Amino acid sequence: MKVTHGETKDRQTVLHIEVDDQLLEQHLNRAHQRVASRVNVPGFRKGKAPRSVVERFVGREYLLEEAMESLVPAAVNGAVEQEGIDTSATPRVSITDRDPVVKIDATLPLQPEATLGDYSDIRFEGTAEEVTDEQVEESVQSLVEANASWDDVERAVKAGDLITFSVTGKADGNTFIEQKDSEYLAADDNPNPVPGFSAGLVGIELNGSKEFSVDIADDFAREELAGKTAEFSVSVSRIREKNLPELSDELVKGLGEGINTVADLRSRIRENLEARSEQALRESLEEKVVDALVERSTFELAPLMIDHEAEHVLRDQQTALARYNISFEQYAAQTGKSTEEMVEDAKQTAENRVKRTLVMDRLAEAEGIEPTDEEVETELEAWNDRQHDGHGHETDPEANRLAVVSVLKRRKAIDRAIEIAQSKTNGSKPTGRKTAKKTSGTKAKTGGKASKKDEQAPQEGTDVAISEAPGASDSVENIEKAST
Repeated sequence: MKVTHGETKDRQTVLHIEVDDQLLEQHLNRAHQRVASRVNVPGFRKGKAPRSVVERFVGREYLLEEAMESLVPAAVNGAVEQEGIDTSATPRVSITDRDPVVKIDATLPLQPEATLGDYSDIRFEGTAEEVTDEQVEESVQSLVEANASWDDVERAVKAGDLITFSVTGKADGNTFIEQKDSEYLAADDNPNPVPGFSAGLVGIELNGSKEFSVDIADDFAREELAGKTAEFSVSVSRIREKNLPELSDELVKGLGEGINTVADLRSRIRENLEARSEQALRESLEEKVVDALVERSTFELAPLMIDHEAEHVLRDQQTALARYNISFEQYAAQTGKSTEEMVEDAKQTAENRVKRTLVMDRLAEAEGIEPTDEEVETELEAWNDRQHDGHGHETDPEANRLAVVSVLKRRKAIDRAIEIAQSKTNGSKPTGRKTAKKTSGTKAKTGGKASKKDEQAPQEGTDVAISEAPGASDSVENIEKAST
């Protein structure tokens, strides 16, 4: 295979590839097998017609086009290996000629270059936010509420009730919501299906009905409803009110190892909140230190590499949006950005992500950081557990080990960077990674047709759960909570 080099610029190089007859014939034969298995050639059983017959039947151009599917990647990969080029992402390929010789141009993103700047004088102070008694009590109260019971009542709807209702909502004559026998929490701050809807439910008698309207704000997330008046028809078939249990040693006993009294619970919650405060400080310092390293360093990055990483960023965004049944275009419209602007944002995120990874790798090299065999084995064990938990896929063990080593090096590099940044500020040891103590027990769940948002543990900082209690769903997803 003949390969010549084109211009190298911006950490990208171009290979001009001429495919030899032997490789072309090999992939034409493969194409013949695929095509013969798909088409019915008169006089032959499917898949049994010789290549010459198939080629006359479908045309050489068709067969050649079919061959390109496997030929192009094979030719490009072979050229890259032949020339000994270390690429950083998928090449950009174009076919410049098909006859009489297949010619391919492949633009290859080379491995990035990064030069670490002087980091010896980077300094940042940091103190973990103090946990207050009020925060502890808020967490305790959230646990009490998680164990509340929902009891049927025979009266009109009040704010905070859990109701079962049927509802139809229209705007400009178009129905935008229609549900039967759905559960709904008639809380003042429930924004679904539109802000103000919940207040309209107050006063409806059990087995009663009501029609009312709600004016929707001009900046409402759903453009088709923004600035319009929604007309609702509601009938209520069940009303339940929340009854809170008394906070007692009996209620909290068994929530976790060492929790036997309310005092034990408060102590455990404080420990968890303090650990989270330390973690928040750690994360803040990580951001500042790595940003400072990036600012002081120089980089040479291939545009194709950034484009490739941006595709991962966009896929992550689309996966997150899909959980809320929102398309990428809808989200772009909600944020007031064009699709092109969203793509540019993804490229900026991708470039920053690449730079942050590179400075950590360079810092690890500069500081001679290497994980111990024990650390690698421990991390590998956790890695393998994730691969075999029913959600992962089998991967190459050596590739796993290399990935784990890279992760550990970067983790230790961040530890070292924070150590340097704090070394001449407060005289304290660098902030490490703390983890809130977990307790046994089942997280409080909501009942009925609960949404994912409702099926969360009690308020942040508790990490403690009380026995299951019925709950309520918002009935309509709040798309404003979608995030990238």
